[in-house]
Amino acid sequence: MALCLFCLAFPKVYSQDMSPTTSKVFPGANGKLMYIPDSAGNVIPDFSNAGYMGGGVPLPFVAVKETVWPVLGDNSALIQAAIDKVSALPLDEFGFRGAVLLKMGRYQLDKPILIKASGVVLRGEGRSDLGTVLFGKIVPPEPNQDGRRRFRRPALIDIKGDEATMIVENSRQAIKDKFVPVGAKSFVVNSAAGFKVGDKVIVRRFGNEDWIKAIGLDSLTVGNNRWRPFDIDYDRTVVAVKANTITIDAPIFTAIDTRWGGGEIMKYEEKRINNVGIENLRGVSEYDPAVRTSAYGNMDRGGMDGPNAYKGEEYFSDENHYFNFIDITNATNVWVRNMTALHFGSSVVQANAGTKYITVQDCESWEPVSIRLGARRFTYQMNGQFCLVQRCFSQKGRHSFVLQGHGASGNVFLECEATHPYSSSEPHNHWANGVLYDNVKAPLTARFWDFIIGWAGANIVFWNCEGDFLVQSPPTAENYSFGHIGVNAVIFNQDLQDLTKPRGYIESLDKHVSPRSLYLTQLKDRLGVEAVNNIQRP
Repeated sequence: MALCLFCLAFPKVYSQDMSPTTSKVFPGANGKLMYIPDSAGNVIPDFSNAGYMGGGVPLPFVAVKETVWPVLGDNSALIQAAIDKVSALPLDEFGFRGAVLLKMGRYQLDKPILIKASGVVLRGEGRSDLGTVLFGKIVPPEPNQDGRRRFRRPALIDIKGDEATMIVENSRQAIKDKFVPVGAKSFVVNSAAGFKVGDKVIVRRFGNEDWIKAIGLDSLTVGNNRWRPFDIDYDRTVVAVKANTITIDAPIFTAIDTRWGGGEIMKYEEKRINNVGIENLRGVSEYDPAVRTSAYGNMDRGGMDGPNAYKGEEYFSDENHYFNFIDITNATNVWVRNMTALHFGSSVVQANAGTKYITVQDCESWEPVSIRLGARRFTYQMNGQFCLVQRCFSQKGRHSFVLQGHGASGNVFLECEATHPYSSSEPHNHWANGVLYDNVKAPLTARFWDFIIGWAGANIVFWNCEGDFLVQSPPTAENYSFGHIGVNAVIFNQDLQDLTKPRGYIESLDKHVSPRSLYLTQLKDRLGVEAVNNIQRP
């Protein structure tokens, strides 16, 4: 564990409920959180921008414009026609066209459903088996474009804009600061004359070959996956311009350093769809119960091939069916609430890279059907920015609360639970950065995977979580555990990880800390107690 000089200088502080506070972030004299920087100026970042409309905004209730009743046989064309009809309506003053209401009953779907316009909501009348049930029939999977034997499996509901953001090329300005720390919102550029409050911008953090060497991923020793230089883009809004100093609405989550290439800022034009909701539904993926296996059943595989491969009880392992319930692509300000998913092979919700301000709340996943192997059972997969997953449940998932890739940042998993998991919830791939697990009950990792992946996540925070965990410290960054109840132990196949990597920062092991929720406290500090009440149950 990293040595904390602040801890030596100041005794441990306890809150009114006798929970200890941490030395990195704690309530100050004014009642708001104070953040103690490390020697480079990095702080625990503010995660409160996660969620619909940037956090603290209640999910809307949108008026019904089309109503659908179930019919015998395929209902996909019927539902799609209603969605397309509402999609053709004009946007109202609040940015909505209307809701499609699916009355309670069973809707057989032979084809997936597509929402491709802003301001459209798909609503059911309950997520139980007596509510609105979308039953995805088995369909022959489409082969990949390369013609290989692997298959592309569609999502049952696809929220997909036609375009992403478009960079304004002539707006690029280099960041002049030699170092912009984690948690920072301001920096100096060569010229801020072309920027104004309200501009939508990309803050780009460069990562050169020297940085790849510094984090130890410049060789073929990590599986067969030598990392190449890459950039990290942060999707932000300008909130202040003073001389050549620009202030953005939310922090960066990996430090910008001239040693590793520095950074730049540029404006973009918004092309993504906006204000789309899915709510009060039950999704079921049909599968072939005759397809079973007893392999790949241990915590993260436990050996895949040969005489030592794991063999356990048989389980349903058909893979030619719907893997995801809901996919989100090229979209912002999307919500998914009050949903139940059964038998999907991977995700209840997958928010792809480039999405922003997603809220997924009060959802459940039961009895997934797939092989318990890689690229499966990623139950809540948030690969975009500022996604909030709260009060969600996963049963028999692998990576139940998960992120993939350096495009995933600023995301929060709040008050979620995984039962009977087959692997850990985690940043899973390629430097996912700046993510908060807050009061999550699940095995958790923020670690180095010595199996193709390398450093999976950086500047990850576990706050008052419960369950066995493993937190390791990446070069040029840190991972943290505060108030974790569980064993910091090896709980995974040792062939898949490098246990020589240094341990991450751990404080108050086996005793929760105050405040109870970091995200909710940061939200209160930024927007007031009403913002917290807006997103919590009464």
